[in-house]
Amino acid sequence: MKKTYSVLFVCFGNTCRSPLAEVILKSGLKKAGIKRAGTGMAGTKKVNVSSAGTGAFEGGRASSGSTITARRMGLSLARFRSKPLTQLRVRRADLILTMTGSQKREIVARWPEEQDKTFTLSEYSGTGDGDVRDPVGGPLSAYYHCGDRLDAEIKRIIPRLRKTIKSRC
Repeated sequence: MKKTYSVLFVCFGNTCRSPLAEVILKSGLKKAGIKRAGTGMAGTKKVNVSSAGTGAFEGGRASSGSTITARRMGLSLARFRSKPLTQLRVRRADLILTMTGSQKREIVARWPEEQDKTFTLSEYSGTGDGDVRDPVGGPLSAYYHCGDRLDAEIKRIIPRLRKTIKSRC
């Protein structure tokens, strides 16, 4: 059986939404007692959480608005660096969660064989609330709203992830 389950968040630039989603899920997994990859003893089930962008470049820092929002939530994006979405990242992921329907469609168009593991965040969480708006260029309040929305959606997916991880890992 596989010992690591990999979740990949995807947005456009990988500097605002997906980095926030990444650190929020990592924190939520810790609070839920679900081990992240690189933690715990050998042989334990683990989750790897990462993010990438369909239009991202390698090595960029998270936006200041996302960094401030993360700090407001008790989280840190200080070490975060952006990554472009690649075939290898897509193939290694067990679950791909996009911020928008157009990002999901782009991934499925490029890698149709990965369709069954690709969802929008709201689709996977069951809220059906549509796209997570990009706060880039907006006021700090837009970043706060984005962070709050991501936090609510991610809290909803943790029980589903727990069941999936238990059955697959």
